[in-house]
Amino acid sequence: MRRQKALEILESLGLFGLWRKFGEPVLVGAVAQGLVQTLDIDMEVYSGNPEIWQGFEVMGQAASRPGVTGAQFVNALDTQDRGLYWALSFRDALGENWKIDCWHVGHDHPDAHQAERFAKAVARVLTDESRRTILKLKSELRATGGARGIDICRAVIQGGIRDADGYRQWASANPPDPGMVYWRP
Repeated sequence: MRRQKALEILESLGLFGLWRKFGEPVLVGAVAQGLVQTLDIDMEVYSGNPEIWQGFEVMGQAASRPGVTGAQFVNALDTQDRGLYWALSFRDALGENWKIDCWHVGHDHPDAHQAERFAKAVARVLTDESRRTILKLKSELRATGGARGIDICRAVIQGGIRDADGYRQWASANPPDPGMVYWRP
C-alpha cells in the first residue's frame, strides 16, 4: 500500500518527466525494492553534466504542485558525494508527511547506478517470506533505534535472519559499513 502511494505521489509531482529533460531519472531505495516502511522516496538522476540551475527548474515546477510543503538543496559537487542533492517534503491527503530525496550525479560518478543495481538485485531475489521478514524487521528495529534497510536486506537474504534478536547478533558479528555499501545478493 505504501509503495503504491509513493508511486502516486511521484506521478502527481511529475518528477520523472521533469527530470528527463536533463538526464535519466531512476527510482531507487525501498520504493524500487517494494520494501517501503517509512514515508521516504529515493531517486537518482544521471546525466552528462549536472548543473545547479537544472535542479532549480525541476524543483521550482514540482514545488508548485499541491501537497508540496518544502524543498531543500545541497551542492555537494566538491565533496566525496560529487553530486547535487534535492529534497521535497510532501503532505498527502491523509496528512502524512513524505520525504522525496533526489541525487543528481554525472554518469562518470564512481557510484553512479550503484543504488539502481542494488534495487534490481534485491527485487529479483525477494520471496514473499523474505519481503515480510524485512518489513517486519524494519518496523521493529525502527522502534529501537533503527538499522539501515540495506543492512536488514543483507542480514535476511545473505544471513537467513528472521527476527530482531537474530539481526542484532548478526550485525554484531557483521558490523555494517558506515559508508557506501557495495553488497548485492
